[in-house]
Order: sequence, then structure tokens, then C-alpha cells
Amino acid sequence: MDWKKLYFGKLDRKEIQRCIADENWQAVRLSMKGVSLEIKYTTLCWWLKHKDASREAQVQITNYVTALSRGGLIKPQDYL
Repeated sequence: MDWKKLYFGKLDRKEIQRCIADENWQAVRLSMKGVSLEIKYTTLCWWLKHKDASREAQVQITNYVTALSRGGLIKPQDYL
């Protein structure tokens, strides 16, 4: 898994709040709860492609990746 492909740089808090409010993203995010890291990675790659790599999807995914890091599931060096 190449987490660097799913990290799009430092984010602004207001941009995060705006993008993560999307109900479809919230459904995808909830679907990843309790699944393996491999499934999370595959789901995030799918979401990026499904959303045509939009800025909104980049923000959502980057925020999720950094949350995985804060949770200890991946390390910052995995995506930075």
C-alpha cells in the first residue's frame, strides 16, 4: 500500500470541515469502520477515482489518512 498516493498536503481546517460534511463521504467513512487496513486503502483509492480526484475527495482522503496516523494504524513516514 502506497499511502503517499493518498496524501495531498497540509489542509486548512475550514476546507476540511466543508468537505467532510458530505453525506456520501460519511457513508463511505462509516463503511470503513472495523475493516482491515487493506480494505480501507482500497476503498480510499476507489473513492478518489469515483470522484475524479476532485479537490473535495483529496481533502476527505487526506484527512482520513492523517486520522489513521493519529490512531496509530500507519506512521507519518508512510504518507509524507
